[in-house]
Amino acid sequence: MQHIILTGRNGVGKSTLIQALIDQIPVPISGVITKKEAPNDDGFSPVYIHAYGSERFYSEENRIGLCREGKSVPFPAAFDRFAEQMDLSFDGVIVLDELGFMESKASAFTGKILRLMDEAPLILAAVRDKDTPFLNALRAHPRADVYRIDEQNRDALREQLSEALPRYLKGAFPSSSSEN
Repeated sequence: MQHIILTGRNGVGKSTLIQALIDQIPVPISGVITKKEAPNDDGFSPVYIHAYGSERFYSEENRIGLCREGKSVPFPAAFDRFAEQMDLSFDGVIVLDELGFMESKASAFTGKILRLMDEAPLILAAVRDKDTPFLNALRAHPRADVYRIDEQNRDALREQLSEALPRYLKGAFPSSSSEN
């Protein structure tokens, strides 16, 4: 059982490709989504974390950081609070969109994600193209099939992964009817 890990620079299409694959998945999906919002009055863009498939809310509890002009201020405690309440079911695919460098000092959160890499049937993740111990561990995990996405290969990669997805699903959920 392997996981699909998409890596590439910001804005290259990782989340778009994940959504295209999600649309083809016939089993339940759980996971997390991080979303950078528009800048506020002081020029900072707040970044929030949400449970996949749940109503999105925006509060101090799930605000995981601030970004402005390429600089980030992470809130590791917010990641760790979120990790405590993450309910990730193993009866389906776990989506992690997007994992980045802001999580680096959130030991409860990063520990939970690394345990998921060991235990979950199938993870579909977008991983920032940064050099941190956490992100390097994700990309080097023995169950990670890492696909580098860029502007030149994203259409071909979408086709390649769409064709391969039934095999990933069958490997992770042999009793499900994942073959089309």
